[in-house]
Amino acid sequence: MERLLWVCMAALVALGCQGKKKAPITGEEPVLAKQFVDFFEPVQLPFTMADSTLRKKAIDSLKITHAVFTGFVPDSVLRKDFGKAEPALYPLGRATEKGRETYLFLKAVQGSKRVAYLLCFDEKNRYLSTLPLLRQGGDGYNNLYGTLDKKFQITTYGEKKEQSGKLFYKKNVFIYNRAANDFTLIFTESNEDRAAGIANPIDTLPQKNRYTGDYRKDKKNFISFRDGRDSSEAQFFVHFEKNNGECVGELKGVARFVSPKKAVYRENGNPCSLEFTFSAGAVTMKEIEGCGSYRGIRCFFEGSFPKVKAKQAKKQETKRKTG
Repeated sequence: MERLLWVCMAALVALGCQGKKKAPITGEEPVLAKQFVDFFEPVQLPFTMADSTLRKKAIDSLKITHAVFTGFVPDSVLRKDFGKAEPALYPLGRATEKGRETYLFLKAVQGSKRVAYLLCFDEKNRYLSTLPLLRQGGDGYNNLYGTLDKKFQITTYGEKKEQSGKLFYKKNVFIYNRAANDFTLIFTESNEDRAAGIANPIDTLPQKNRYTGDYRKDKKNFISFRDGRDSSEAQFFVHFEKNNGECVGELKGVARFVSPKKAVYRENGNPCSLEFTFSAGAVTMKEIEGCGSYRGIRCFFEGSFPKVKAKQAKKQETKRKTG
């Protein structure tokens, strides 16, 4: 009987601990990085945040103070959206890839402005990078959502309805690129009119090195190279459309020079590998290993692309902006 009583008491204590809410992080006491990360409750993948989550009233007792947040995350993350204001910050979930990064879902609210972020920390709870998942009303899009799936790929989606009644959508897929310490866009899909040109995510970055610049067959088949951290690497963005648009490929990444005229894109944990060979006025692209996740099944990353001369590139950019 006494033994049964002890078992029952132990069970009650366990249930009490499970139901115990975490104490809020106020900043009145020192906060360790692990405490900050663990304050975000674990979630099952796939985990989705929708714009309805941004509109939903949050629990103030779970609020993270600005001082605590900026003790672990650069304040520049919030400044891009909120300027000098200090939005209310709410933890929405945590997911960890075994032996690798931890991802934290965060909601920031300041008046009518609401933004959801995905924060990335390493296995030692050190901050790495941030990806904005949702911006309420951003660029006129609604029905927004952001998802982290079991492969740790991040998908963002939004819809926009024109006055004509036509519904447009835009879908982007990202992965955290450990080598570049950034979130890399690996796939994009949209039914919007592309007549104004295809969005180039690295277009405004510096292009001072020898082979950086734009290499273009036409407005739907091009490769852009921009400066990397040093002369041994180059950031690139490639987009191509073949078979009358039935097969599309797109990839953004960092290529590293293995010889004076040859650069290779290859990342750990990613089977895709590309080779770029430069000449005086062109670059030849070759798919070394399977990049099927970034293209249609009936086409490949391949071909020669002539370099756009600097004056010509500037003229095309001016025409694009004024047209």
